[in-house]
Amino acid sequence: MSYLVRARCLTVCCLDSQYIIMISSSKIITDTLSRSQTRASPDDLPFESSSFDAIFRTTHPEKAKLGPSGKRKTSGRVMYECLHCPPDSPWSNGKRGNAIYHAKRKHASILQTEASTVDEHDSDIITRPSKQPRMDSFFPSRPSDTTLRRVFNRQQYIESIVGLLTRRRLPFSAVKWDEMQDIILACNPAIEDLLLTSRDAAMRHITTTFDLYRSQLKAKLQASVSKIHLSTDLWTSPHRHGILAVCVRWVDNGYRLQKALLAMPECRYSHSGERQATLMAEAIEEYGIAKQIGYHTGDNATSNDTCLKHLSQMLQDKYGISFHPNQRRIRCIAHIINLSLQAFLLASSKEALRAALAAASDVTGAEMYEQFYFTLYDVSANEPTSRSEASEQQEQSFSKVWKGKAKRAARKPPDFRDDKFRGWQTIPAMRKLHNIAVWLRNSSIHSDLWEDRVSLRLGIDNDTRWNSWYKLIDNLIRRQSQIKQFLLDYDKEINDNILNSSDWDYLERTYRFLHPFASATLWAEGKNSTLSQILTIMDGLLRHYEKNKEHYSKPETFDRRILHSIEMGWFILDKYYTMTEDAPVYATALLLDPSKRIRYIERHWPESWHENAIAGVRTIWEEYKTQPETGPAESVDEVSASQKRQPNEWDALLEELEVTEDPGDSMDDHEDFIKATPIKISGSPLQWWCHKDQRKTYPQLSRMAIDILSIAPESADPESAFSGGRRTLSWDRERMTCENLEKVECIGNWLREGHIQKTVHGGMGVITDTGFDSGGGEDSDVNFD
Repeated sequence: MSYLVRARCLTVCCLDSQYIIMISSSKIITDTLSRSQTRASPDDLPFESSSFDAIFRTTHPEKAKLGPSGKRKTSGRVMYECLHCPPDSPWSNGKRGNAIYHAKRKHASILQTEASTVDEHDSDIITRPSKQPRMDSFFPSRPSDTTLRRVFNRQQYIESIVGLLTRRRLPFSAVKWDEMQDIILACNPAIEDLLLTSRDAAMRHITTTFDLYRSQLKAKLQASVSKIHLSTDLWTSPHRHGILAVCVRWVDNGYRLQKALLAMPECRYSHSGERQATLMAEAIEEYGIAKQIGYHTGDNATSNDTCLKHLSQMLQDKYGISFHPNQRRIRCIAHIINLSLQAFLLASSKEALRAALAAASDVTGAEMYEQFYFTLYDVSANEPTSRSEASEQQEQSFSKVWKGKAKRAARKPPDFRDDKFRGWQTIPAMRKLHNIAVWLRNSSIHSDLWEDRVSLRLGIDNDTRWNSWYKLIDNLIRRQSQIKQFLLDYDKEINDNILNSSDWDYLERTYRFLHPFASATLWAEGKNSTLSQILTIMDGLLRHYEKNKEHYSKPETFDRRILHSIEMGWFILDKYYTMTEDAPVYATALLLDPSKRIRYIERHWPESWHENAIAGVRTIWEEYKTQPETGPAESVDEVSASQKRQPNEWDALLEELEVTEDPGDSMDDHEDFIKATPIKISGSPLQWWCHKDQRKTYPQLSRMAIDILSIAPESADPESAFSGGRRTLSWDRERMTCENLEKVECIGNWLREGHIQKTVHGGMGVITDTGFDSGGGEDSDVNFD
């Protein structure tokens, strides 16, 4: 009996278990179908970043925004382009969420392929995961090596390598880096034997590319619509070689201002003006631009006078070209401002200034400022407190010379004298600030404490850096409260250099005085700066000197130290202002500014100056007035229907009733323009003249304006080339030859300035002869880094 009961119970249990299993299997199938249907819904499809990259291409249709220094700040507006929509109905959007929504709605099948799926035939396996990659995802298709090698763009590869080694200044040994080769092979693993692997081969490509790019730049220069203006300077490189930078500016045939580094030859054995002229003449001949040479911008070294005299003789002897060295010389306005400020800060007397100018006249570049600074410092420190009779006679003799040609005779210079003044070293506030800056620089511990409390580096004054004192005081005033507390907390370490209330007051007054000089320097450095700004800058700064002289001469604001400093700075600035009479192009540029014209001269200059200034302008105008017109060609759209057909009687009747005047009928475009009412312009004067309306209205005058207003007002281009050379010649690359340095810097400059168009943008490309990659044996360290 018990056996039968147990058997019946076992049967029931088995049936129940089978029923439970059947129910569970049915539920699994139902859940599987439910999940399958759920995944089929576009909104619930999984979306990984890899799926996004497979469907969309990220682009930046607008150019990146650039900061004031020209460096890239942002990548520009982002757009996501669908790669799977047909060409006749493309889809793109700037929102990533919209792109994902588009992919789920329009390309769900692609997402389902990317996602894991459940095999419906294996639904009886209870433990099967809900997601499983497709089997074919484990076997990615790879093109054959032949196909991969065929798609390798060797020309673009060589272009990129040359750009990295020149524009980005990577060492030549970068082509041998394992990481560099790994990056390239990750993109195309079949080209290992096609890669550059030696510095020697890389240098051969750079040399060939240099010759090719130079020929392209030569063609652009020869197609210039303006004169080609030179700017040169000398530099002693970190590996102790004299380097001459030859830079040019011009307006291209698209009426855009361009600049380029022509050459950086080594100035070997001699830095004389004659030697510099020879190197300049070689560069001019290489590019075939002798007949297009305009003006030369440089610093105030007398070697530039000698250089231009010899260059003038060479151009006359070889090409029969007249080049007046004095009239074609432009003095860098930034150098003039810096010399005036050094005189303001250092000079004890005009005799000290003359001695410093004489000592610095035989050197150029940064060495000129160092010589001027140290000579001025030494003379001021050793000068006696009383002036000798000989000094008085020298002063009177010098005054007679300058009064005979003084342009600013209507403005009498300050006559306040304090022979005990010795420059900023004797001013307690300036001396203390300098000592604090030195104290911070000489110890990293001091610098760390300062940064924690002040959160702004103070900097230090420098004898060659422009406006260094202004920047030093500016940083001090910006963190005045924090710095005052810091000085109190570390008064024992700083000792006698604690700034008191009178020191702060003096520094604030000095800051206000120096501010216009810093602003004027930045204005002259601007991308749209032109020669028309130079006289305006000097007029403004001289007026600034005179206003402050008047202010500090009053009894309630009397300050003998700053009055003496004003006299010294005024002396230097007025000296170079007078020299502008030697080159009529300064006044010409001023009159050609549509926002100034002759009204500026009539309002701001004494009447006795007007005749000489305008006479010099007329002399230049006569050279252009007789030249044939080469106005802008009219486009097809600008030609009316009546102009396309032959004129008839009706046209003759209309012409008799015409009341407008042809701009070309004017007897003198120059007189008409300068006497017209000044107008405000949005861009630079050069941009205004390059517009087709002005070129059509003033055909000859516009050529003259474009030639003159494209002259560089300062010699910043050579300074920029030297800064780049200093970065290239790092301490571990000082074995590089001057010839290779020239190639690297020139190619890098041409690429940065956009003179060379790459292959991907329709450019001519480079020579990719594979013979350059072989031979040569081991790399030589003589020519490379």
